[in-house]
Amino acid sequence: MTCPLPDSAVGSGYFKRQSMFQEFLEAIDFSQLPLLDDTVTNITLTLPEDRQKSIKIRNGYQKDANPFISNAHRTSYHIAEDPERVMYPILDRSQNLPTIDAGRLEIIEAIAPTVSTVLFQKNKFVYKTIDRPIYIPGDTEHILNEINVLTQFSGKPNIAQLVGVVVSEDPYKTRPSAIRPPVITGLLLEYYSGGSLQQIITENKGHDGSVLRRWALQIGRAIELLHKNNRTHLDIKPSNVVFDANKNAILIDISGTGGYVWEWLSPEMQMIIQQNLETVPATTPFDERVATDCWAFGKLLSTMAMNIPTDGQGERLQSIADDLTRTDPKARISLSDALARI
Repeated sequence: MTCPLPDSAVGSGYFKRQSMFQEFLEAIDFSQLPLLDDTVTNITLTLPEDRQKSIKIRNGYQKDANPFISNAHRTSYHIAEDPERVMYPILDRSQNLPTIDAGRLEIIEAIAPTVSTVLFQKNKFVYKTIDRPIYIPGDTEHILNEINVLTQFSGKPNIAQLVGVVVSEDPYKTRPSAIRPPVITGLLLEYYSGGSLQQIITENKGHDGSVLRRWALQIGRAIELLHKNNRTHLDIKPSNVVFDANKNAILIDISGTGGYVWEWLSPEMQMIIQQNLETVPATTPFDERVATDCWAFGKLLSTMAMNIPTDGQGERLQSIADDLTRTDPKARISLSDALARI
């Protein structure tokens, strides 16, 4: 809801105005407004000279003490569907994806604003939701794309595995008698209990060189598999590598269309974005995206070499990392060459 500020409220402090507006919202008789069914209604309030549709206040509220309430009779409203509402896609049953009812998930712990660990059938999983504190319509497309990518790489080693899509009754349903198909609220992923590469780097504990080499190969092969299937990651960093119970490296967040961290983009990708601030890595040519993944893999190897003590493997990884991140893109080694050297 948006609302103009009455002149008599201008002199009040921010928190006082906030309190008065909250009281105003509680006082509105919403039953008199033509709210839209089965969606989110956006209500815009104005103070026009020609008042045709004014706000009605419920009985029992003191009008004189609250300028928003006292000006309600002068306030007109406009009703529309909220364009910034969370978009819950309708379940497409033709995809034959496993479905899990959201009501059967027991939240254990929030990992991030959109990610939680949950219990389902006595097993621990990761639940990634569409809804989030700061939502933009494109977020739904990112989740749907991630579902498609995860489906494409089902059963592949060292890549996060999709358990199924989480569905529920439409959260916006307002008519009990209306028959509406289930909607997707998020996706359920395998839970990997070995922590993240970021945690291992932070702990700064020594590891056997063969373990570090195995992780480097597993991460690199997962990236190579994406590229061979015309996919790119574009957000390679220590927090997007996790480990299973056997300490095998798993690459997560593989949609290729989500967020990114500036410091983990190749210099030439940074230059592309600086030349056009509306550009995002996912919209750049495939070769540029592949080059960014390879450069980020080199930075990842360097980060591992410098922060995880080993019995000599670090120098080898650092040498490979240097050749993956050379200033001149033409002088860099390929991902396949790097894997051969590891």
